[in-house]
Formats: sequence, structure tokens, C-alpha cells
Amino acid sequence: MNYFRPAFLLLLLCAGIITLSAQVPIVTLGPSFEEPGDGWDKLMQLKNGNTVYLHFSKKEGIRISVYNPQRELVAMDSIVGGTQWNAADLESTEIDGIYEINGQPVVFLQQIVKYTPVFFRLVLDPQTGKLLREDKLGELPTIQHRSVYVQENLASHDCFVEKDPHSDYYAVAFFSGAEIQRNDSIRERIQVLHFSPEHELINKGWYYLPDTAYSYFSYINMAVQGREKVYLATVGFNAKKKGTAPLSKVIFSMLSPDSATFAHQVLDYTANAGDVSGYVQPVPATQEVRMLLYIPGRKTDGNSGIFMNTLLAGSGKLRKQVQLSFPELSKNAQVNLGYKDDYKGAPQRLLLNEDGNSTLLMENLTRFKQGNTQINKLHTNLGDIGIAQLDSSGRENTTLAVSKYQAITGICEPFYQQRREKSEWIFRNKIAAINTNTYLSYDYIASPNAAFIVFNDYLQYLETGGQEKARKPLKYTADANFVCYRFYNGKMERLFLFGTPEVTKGYYCMMGAADYQAQNRVYATVMISRKGTERKACLAWVQF
Repeated sequence: MNYFRPAFLLLLLCAGIITLSAQVPIVTLGPSFEEPGDGWDKLMQLKNGNTVYLHFSKKEGIRISVYNPQRELVAMDSIVGGTQWNAADLESTEIDGIYEINGQPVVFLQQIVKYTPVFFRLVLDPQTGKLLREDKLGELPTIQHRSVYVQENLASHDCFVEKDPHSDYYAVAFFSGAEIQRNDSIRERIQVLHFSPEHELINKGWYYLPDTAYSYFSYINMAVQGREKVYLATVGFNAKKKGTAPLSKVIFSMLSPDSATFAHQVLDYTANAGDVSGYVQPVPATQEVRMLLYIPGRKTDGNSGIFMNTLLAGSGKLRKQVQLSFPELSKNAQVNLGYKDDYKGAPQRLLLNEDGNSTLLMENLTRFKQGNTQINKLHTNLGDIGIAQLDSSGRENTTLAVSKYQAITGICEPFYQQRREKSEWIFRNKIAAINTNTYLSYDYIASPNAAFIVFNDYLQYLETGGQEKARKPLKYTADANFVCYRFYNGKMERLFLFGTPEVTKGYYCMMGAADYQAQNRVYATVMISRKGTERKACLAWVQF
């Protein structure tokens, strides 16, 4: 087993003028513009070489900017209103996914219209940014209902979308989680729509258990494999205990194109599990499906609460289940970060390879309460980074441990990075100054000869590697600086990609806006530069 011991070698890099024998990122900056205000920002690097920049704003609706392969701004447009939805009503809008489908940017969002969640699909022109079509895909019953919450399981009342990473097929799920009434049909509370790359509906399936063992379902994750399958993971539970049966269990389900109902496999080892999160991804090369589950209630001394499940793609049967452990990562954290106990971070993202090997990105998450108002009361500390490269059986190969300390207003759930990568977002805070979520957490980039970790941090903690006992969490991004750590040949080096930060000068990036194109190893993000009180933004493309 290998783990990296940091040797802090300062290497100051200026954007776009880098030629060293070791692999060093090369930065290209676009033209500057005013720092984005309230709302949400997202970049898309399209297959045709263009980069599309989307800015969602309460005042401007959706602003679209298109950059050509030479990084030049070539088109701009805005969506200030729709025929069926209100582009200015951002506070009632939730973005559920942004994908390139059939060569076009496609935005999936839902908006509360008279207390009813309505789900929309917007298709944009990849050359001009203009809105080509707007479709209403469905809606849910009113949100004015009594929520069903039992044993830390909440019946989902929401819309979800997932796209196949290997094709342009995708699926949309509608979960109705209101309390079941006498005249309700339990077979028509959850529906999944399966679409082709041309946005044609190819199948429609209802989700329910034929034996009615469980009446309520909490959504975990969904995956699509071409036109062949839609996989769905949920927690099934009841409001009241039925005899000696467990109150809840995780269920892995499949929808085939020749069926209108799901086939189910109940995972018995998850009996009475609560607050479950996870990620599902098919592995076509091995005809398997991997399902990573995080069950905090199973997290004890010596147990991570993280389970890797391998299921057969054809039948959905559980082939094997392993609770992951991280002795080498814990040793890394003890040697390099001064830990006395094991590393116990929550999973944030799973990067799964075709051969079954994977990289698990983790982060220490600690929730706390502070303040007197409901908006600002709940907070989450985003702490040290833990990364484990795993073989196909779930054993560690190489690990990384990096010190980091940030604070976010609101609750940060596990698999936040997985959701951020597909652009799930909701306008949680009406106060722009505390809406800093997009600047926090971190990103990981792997290349053939090196690995990179990037995040925003305070300048004063970089010189010592961030190991000071009196360290304060990053709360205000205007004082932050973007830092990149490069790992290769057992070494760790710190790089400043945009120039040397100073007390009155610095650079920080929107992690939530970033898009990484793995085939070209290009990381695109929105960079904010500050000099005194002046701030400017620009797009930055980083070639790793």
C-alpha cells in the first residue's frame, strides 16, 4: 500500500506561461466580466469544442454565453420568460440536472406553481444559446401535505433526473411522498419516464412492491443503461411497524423496456436502516451494477458505514456486499495530519472505472447550530479531504489525506459532489452574502502521471499546510485563494494557478460552476480576481 507524505515545495505559476518537464497545469483565461451576483452558475464543455456558461439569476432569468474552441465569446442570449414557467421566479425553482444530450445543452428544472411542483425540460442551441424548445414533463401533487418521516427516513416528494454517462438516454422519476389517503392507489404514487437521446418517451414504469411490504419510499439514486435498463435504489419503509418485520430496508429495482413495472431485490442486511444515501452506476464491461451506500447508523469504531454492493445487471441479484474500511487512509491522516483516531469522512463522490476499480472521494462533515433565525441557524463544517483508490474488491491501493476547513450555511449532505457535478441546485438563501455553497468543498482530477486536488482556502493557512490548531473555517470567499495540490512520485507540491496571492490581491473559483472534460483533461471554472476592493470574473480553462 502507498500513501503520500507531503513535502511542501512552493511553485508559483503564472497563467498560461508554464513549460516544465513535470506535468504542470496550463491556464487559459477568457475575457473579464462583472462578478456574478445572486443565483447559480454552471459551465458546460460541449463535444463540439464550445463552452456554454449558464447564469441563473432572480433579475435576469437565465443568461447564456457561448465560447468557441479558441475561448472567444461568440454568442449571448437570455431566457427571461417561458410559456409555461416563470424564469424570474428563481426562489421557487430547483435545478435537477444540466446535461449535454444529442449535442445540445439541456436543463431540467422544477418550479413550484400554486404549491404544485412542475417539471420542465429546456433545450438550448449549442452555437447561439437560444432556447429551442420547452417541455412540461409532469407534475406532483401539492406540497401542502403532511410529510411522512420515520426512523430518519423521509418519504420523497420530489422529481429526479439521471442520464447514462455512456449514451444520451436518460430517465425522470416522479416521487409522490404525501401521506397515503383512503382512496389513494399505492401503485400510482411513483412513476419513471425513460427517454431516448431525441427526447422521445420510450417507456413508462410504475414503482411499487407487489406484496405491499412497504408503502413509503425514500429516493437514494437512479441510473440509466442505454435503452436497456433503468436502475433505481430506494429505502422502503412504513409509518407503523408490521409484526416482526423491519421498519425499513434498502431496495434495488430495475425497469426493462418490455415492462411497465419494476423488478425488485430487497437487501436484507439493511434492515431498519435510516438516513441512507448512495450512488448507482452500471459496469457494462462486467455486466454488473455497483451501488455504494452510506448508512450513518452503521458507522461505529472500526466501521465506516460505507457499503459497496455488486449486483448482476440482468437479474438485479446481489452478488456480493462489502463494508469498506480505510486503514491506509487512516494511517495517512495520522502521519500527515496529526490524527489520533481513524479517518471518518463521509462519501462525496464515486469515480468508477470500466474494470471495476474506483476512486472514492470523502470529506469530514460536521453539522452544528448557530444563530437565531431559521435561514442562518443550521451550518456544516466541511473538513479534511480523504481520497482512496480502490481495487475491484474494495481494497485500498493509494490514498491521499489533505487538510481543509470550510463552513457552509445550511446542511451539506453526503454525495454533495456527485449532485453538484450534475448541477442539482436550489436557491436556499435569500441573502447573497451567505450563499457561498458554490465556492466550497473541493475537486479531484486524475491524470496518467499525477493527481490534483483543488479548493479555496485562506492564504495564512497555506504556508504551514493548514495544520495550525487555531485554524478558522473559510466562511467569506472574498478573502479566499484558489490552491492546487499536485501529487506525483510520492510528493505533494502546492501550485498557485493564477499567480501569487497577496494580502490585497488574490484569486478564488466557483467550484459549483466547474466542468471537467476527462477525455481532454480540461477543467473549466469561473475565476474571481480581487485587487483591493475591485473584483472581476472570467472563465478559466485549466489543462491538466
